[in-house]
Amino acid sequence: MKRALARLLLTALVALGASPLVAREAPPSAGPPRPFTLPAKRELALPNGMAVTLVPFGAIPKATLFLVLRTGNIADGGKAGLADLATELLKEGAGERDANSLAEFAADMGGAVETATGPDQTTVSLDVLAERASDAVGVLADIVRRPRLPASELTRLKQNLSRQAAIARSQAQGIAGEAYARLLWGDHPYGHELPTEAEIASIGIDDVRGYVAREIGAGRAHLYIAGQFDAAAVERALHARFDDWATGAPLATRAATGSRARIVELIDRPGAAQSTIVLGLPVPGPAASRFTGLSVGNALLGGSLLSRLDQNLREDKGWTYGASSRITPFAGGIASFTVNTDVNAPDTAAALGEIFRELERLRTEPPPADELASIQNYRSGVFIIGASSRGGLLAQLAFLELQGLPDEWLTNYVTRIHAVTPAEVRAAAADYLDPASMTLVVVGDMTKLKAAILALPALKGATFR
Repeated sequence: MKRALARLLLTALVALGASPLVAREAPPSAGPPRPFTLPAKRELALPNGMAVTLVPFGAIPKATLFLVLRTGNIADGGKAGLADLATELLKEGAGERDANSLAEFAADMGGAVETATGPDQTTVSLDVLAERASDAVGVLADIVRRPRLPASELTRLKQNLSRQAAIARSQAQGIAGEAYARLLWGDHPYGHELPTEAEIASIGIDDVRGYVAREIGAGRAHLYIAGQFDAAAVERALHARFDDWATGAPLATRAATGSRARIVELIDRPGAAQSTIVLGLPVPGPAASRFTGLSVGNALLGGSLLSRLDQNLREDKGWTYGASSRITPFAGGIASFTVNTDVNAPDTAAALGEIFRELERLRTEPPPADELASIQNYRSGVFIIGASSRGGLLAQLAFLELQGLPDEWLTNYVTRIHAVTPAEVRAAAADYLDPASMTLVVVGDMTKLKAAILALPALKGATFR
């Protein structure tokens, strides 16, 4: 919705500027890039191994508490969806408070308990009034140390998860995403995008309680607090509520490599008016020396408003409402590069041809200096805006920890982005974005599309499924 509104506004401004009745003025030149300054922070290590980062920040009298746990769907084991259910059940009461009392107490502090589970991290967060920050520390301690995990709520949560998975599998994007993850990551947990009905049904309350006991402990926890708060009161609460929390089991990692085979899966969706295209491969993560050049290239290709893919497929051809590319980092120094779009069914093969052409152009031609400068300004601006809120700043700090990056990765971000040269963009794309190593999934009406897709020169020699 926000992206559509931005495009609408942009279209309106362009139309106004094109009017012969309005004198056009040259826009002001962009000033020099402003570096990002990381606020001063205090870091603590509790006796049990729990890490704490306190960041006095901003002038608004609120504080954001962000508890990051090094666990997630990677720890599902043979029961996909287990981490999601366990994380949701954490909110269903803790300590002396049932679910309603917990929600009401959080509301009295000016916020609400939020939980989220990803492949490698789980978060429990609260955004509260400044004077209630130390109370919020106690709430988080109850949630992770004394969760009630009521069996009576598990059936409802399982039904919700089953419904979400069913809805995803009823939509082309969900179908394509599930197939793409499976082909790219194989039997690694990253490859299990959605739990099956059987997997969800097999999860019992003992599984959830075992997961919480095994995966949630002080040794895998990092509490970040940013905003306005009484530091002395917060530290007293931290020691009182967390010092005697058990360290728990050490982190068990499972490295992912990903497929670089040229595999194509064509999934029939009879009568579909659109086709969904998902294309990509594993790439190095943010710690890699050439990641910045790669990420700038991705932004130029499809990771920004009016990028090359969007301009080509949407603006010039009118085949899609939007085309994008993204880089998704995981733990362990690996990431995935993915192109994603929905196109008019008759234009599927032609759109694929244009995607491959844009990839080859990025790999063989250094981008013009003005185009690169525009992308650099966009990337640095989005970064600064994102890191200028309490939640955005804490998300960046948690990202650093997951990726094993120093603070300088943030403080030098703008400088690094603007230091990337056209030649470096081309070289990174040439090294890492080889279409011959990419996995492709297309969901559409294959009775009408398959022959044209098979005939694409760029897919010669690919393994079709």
